[in-house]
Amino acid sequence: MTTLTTETLRITIDAPYDEVTTYLAEPASAHEWATEFFAGPLSKGSGEEWVAQVPMMGGEVRYRQEIDLERGVIDLYLAPRGVEFGPPLPVRIVPNGDGADVLWTLTRFPGVPDEQWRASLQSMQRELDNLKRTLEASRPGEHG
Repeated sequence: MTTLTTETLRITIDAPYDEVTTYLAEPASAHEWATEFFAGPLSKGSGEEWVAQVPMMGGEVRYRQEIDLERGVIDLYLAPRGVEFGPPLPVRIVPNGDGADVLWTLTRFPGVPDEQWRASLQSMQRELDNLKRTLEASRPGEHG
């Protein structure tokens, strides 16, 4: 049996849990905070799928989600056109007082060099910092 390396990054956001989950569940908002990953707005594709420009994945990709907002579960799936979706990128939102913690798990697939893995983790942390700034900026005067 083989396992892969995973890393879960976390950020605390001083905004109501419901606002955080609703915002993260809306694909159209992803490019507003995930500015290093997405090269612009996502567009509606067929069915439950969206289409996104993701340079690190070679350009246009299909994007879909499985969501249970009540439990704070968002599983993201990405795949280039013509390729099956792989395993999910698990995102969990956990209530934290009047705010929420967002936990984002990344998987290191075979063949990813150490430097690229570290760069991916650093980029995702910057994206989570962007998410925090975006959501807290919509609540002026309510955080420190």
